[in-house]
Amino acid sequence: MYTLKPINLTSSKTNTTEPLTSAEMGKLWATYMGNSMAKCILSYFLQHVEDEDIKTLVENAYNLSVDFMGTIKGIFEKENFPIPKGFGKEDVNPNAPRLFRDEFYVHYLKYTSKAGGSIYNVAFPLVYRNDVKEFFDYCIDSTKALMKQVNEILNE
Repeated sequence: MYTLKPINLTSSKTNTTEPLTSAEMGKLWATYMGNSMAKCILSYFLQHVEDEDIKTLVENAYNLSVDFMGTIKGIFEKENFPIPKGFGKEDVNPNAPRLFRDEFYVHYLKYTSKAGGSIYNVAFPLVYRNDVKEFFDYCIDSTKALMKQVNEILNE
């Protein structure tokens, strides 16, 4: 299993002279919030996962959440737009006793990847700025790659 690579939004196509539209603001905000929640849940999973392939899968998902949040934060900072509070360390106890078997983590990622994919696919035709369009394109591609990894593990 391979590790997913983060995006670099420094291409010459990036146009940030236009202000964010309300649809871009809303979809970026929703993506940030959803991934801040995922980051908390996945940090808990990482404290308890034992199977090495499943651990790599959970790490990939966690890293995508961190990457997506960082990219959105960068876009918002350039626009002097408020950064969402999101979910944080105070919202999860990673040292709580183990609640689930490793297989649950894979099924959790299967369903949350579908939910994230829906958000990103709905966002893509609504955004106009090149950097935001490039970001959601990356979200779609990364989520598809994660779903392939989930399916590989489920088919073993």
